[in-house]
Amino acid sequence: MLWTSVREFPLERDLTELVQLLRTRQIPHRVTEYQGRQILQVPDPRLGEPVGEFIDTWLAGGVPAQDTPVVEQTEGEPGAAVLLQLRKFPLTVLLIALSLLGFAVARFAPLQAWLGELTFVPLLQVPGGYYLGELNDTLASGQWWRLISPAFLHFSIFHIVFNALWTWELGRRLEWVMGPWRYAVFFLFSALASNLTQYVWPSQAAMFGGMSGVVYAMVGFISVHQWLRPHPALAVPRGILIFMLAWLGICMLGVVDLFMSGGVANGAHLGGLVAGAALGGLSAIRQPKTKQ
Repeated sequence: MLWTSVREFPLERDLTELVQLLRTRQIPHRVTEYQGRQILQVPDPRLGEPVGEFIDTWLAGGVPAQDTPVVEQTEGEPGAAVLLQLRKFPLTVLLIALSLLGFAVARFAPLQAWLGELTFVPLLQVPGGYYLGELNDTLASGQWWRLISPAFLHFSIFHIVFNALWTWELGRRLEWVMGPWRYAVFFLFSALASNLTQYVWPSQAAMFGGMSGVVYAMVGFISVHQWLRPHPALAVPRGILIFMLAWLGICMLGVVDLFMSGGVANGAHLGGLVAGAALGGLSAIRQPKTKQ
């Protein structure tokens, strides 16, 4: 569950009365501590505005009316919660949708004619078959989208499921913190960095793809940002980050290659991790300190 922050309070502020009022009106909430502040959060973003008005009334010395508007819960509307998530994280949903399209292009014969348009370098036809061109072919022909498009190519069910799940779990947190426009810049930079690193990685084929480089950029960003300046929305369990870093190490040792055809894009993973870590450090440094 991704909680929405509504108001901040000093640590010395007694919130007992406010919490009791919210409980009396059966308004779901929690109070957490973050950087020397108390943060009141709600589990549904639609509660943010009415609960904020509720708190403002309480701060002004009044008692919020019993009929203070509160969004009804949606347990009986399973589709409503899904649609809410889709609207809340549009770019993350778009990245997953494009990855599914890239999987379809790579795996289904009717669409494979488009595969050569999405590889990092052009797929050139020669008598008797095809060969992959050079990076200069991409740049000279003005096909700049190729620097990014391999991120959407996926070559197996495991490949797309693994990356889609982590894109959803980590990407929506970043989209929430950054906003869609900064998140889009983050994606473009990390995809470019991971694809370029994979292209120059020793003993690797130029035919590669997948969102895993961007996923590792997310891991790098969150790890460094949380180390320098923790944020509640980026509070991923440490075990998940350790697992992802351990998986990177196992892949680089070549163990996974024994069980998967085509190999693992270790260069993309490492390039994405470094790019994300750099962006996470820059974001943490530039972020203004919370007023005490």
